[in-house]
Amino acid sequence: MNRILKEESVFSTLMTIGMVTVMLSYNIILIFGFHTNTLLMIVRQFIPIFLIAFAVEQLVVSHNVQKLHKIFVSPSDPKFKHILIMVLLMVTSMCLLMTLITTLINIGTENHFREHYISSVLKNYPVALLAQLLVVGPIVRIIHLKLFNKSKLVS
Repeated sequence: MNRILKEESVFSTLMTIGMVTVMLSYNIILIFGFHTNTLLMIVRQFIPIFLIAFAVEQLVVSHNVQKLHKIFVSPSDPKFKHILIMVLLMVTSMCLLMTLITTLINIGTENHFREHYISSVLKNYPVALLAQLLVVGPIVRIIHLKLFNKSKLVS
């Protein structure tokens, strides 16, 4: 595996772990409240949700976001703009798709699916965006730079 592919795989895995942890915790606490079984519920659901999120990110979102990113930014734009546009595109895509998938799993297509989906997106998107911009993104970038000293992926 070449260095760039290895760096991208590690970065993507760390980002998915972080975002799944934050969003799964948020949604379980939002739905069930915080009590003694909350942590157990999060741990129990982590692996299946992580696998779904990783597959969605790798197979659907990443490639399309890369294409859209090239439309919105030029190579001469500041690094911050590149990061911000990438975060907005990734969070928007992942939030819409993961909320769709988890709504289908938990609610099905009946029982006011559309209303529940829209409500869930409106609750999840701000949390996902803030988590990505302020917590998970910076932490993953710091870890990534420690693992790969001369990485051009996040520097």
